[in-house]
Amino acid sequence: MRIREATVDDRAAILRIARASFDRVYAFFAVRGTQHARPFLVAEDGLSIAGFLEGILFRGTPPIGYVYFLAVDPGARGKGSGRALVQESLRIFRSRGADRVFAAVTEDNDPSMRLFASLGFERVARRVLWRWYRWRGLSVQMRMLLAPHEVLLMRTFTDLPPASPQEASRAS
Repeated sequence: MRIREATVDDRAAILRIARASFDRVYAFFAVRGTQHARPFLVAEDGLSIAGFLEGILFRGTPPIGYVYFLAVDPGARGKGSGRALVQESLRIFRSRGADRVFAAVTEDNDPSMRLFASLGFERVARRVLWRWYRWRGLSVQMRMLLAPHEVLLMRTFTDLPPASPQEASRAS
């Protein structure tokens, strides 16, 4: 399996997977969200696309990573595509300076909840964004557009190097 950045040529497979994985509204927003996703990753299993992940890095000190869509083709589930996509997104977010990554999962999606938990994500209240980031956190939360039936999950990187004195002074 290979994880790579998505291209325009992947659109038909992404649309197919979104429709097979989400209800109509979620599928619409998953396909629409590809325009602004960074990272926007696909898992390639041989010659076909097995899944995709859409994320965004909110700029700031420190940046905040957010995984907002993860979908795996029903025929490819349980083979590690979702795990590989999330792991690569974590690597990308961390390399871009994020010390926390958030994900939103519908509360009835047990397989996704188990996947994220196995990768070190914990369920957190939405207000943690305010507590940690103040007004910027509120802005980020508004841009996340969390639905009432979604759970906010968070993974903190504990092995990041300490912030430089300039970054520390800007953060306070």
